[in-house]
Amino acid sequence: MDRRKENRSQTRETIRATIAGADTLCTMRNLSQSGCMIEGDALPGDIGAAVTIQLMTDLAVSGEVAWQLGESMGIFFFQPIPLSVVRSFALDDWPLRSDWNVPSPSTSQ
Repeated sequence: MDRRKENRSQTRETIRATIAGADTLCTMRNLSQSGCMIEGDALPGDIGAAVTIQLMTDLAVSGEVAWQLGESMGIFFFQPIPLSVVRSFALDDWPLRSDWNVPSPSTSQ
């Protein structure tokens, strides 16, 4: 059974994530107000591990690993993000974000 209440927007963004204390760059494949799916080689962390996703330079969201399958991982956000943020990541809006920069994992905040 699918527990999601919101529609997911398909994405293909490279984002910075901190999973179980380890910084990594990964690909976000979809996003909703309550979570996202990310993919990457050897993502650290097990189900329940703490996660921070850097969605924008000035927007980091906290959550936890909800599921993991191969190189894919589902993240549940502790607080919902605004629908306007979800819409800004939809694939058809890419040209609007051409000037955004993703901080590298080595950049501490």
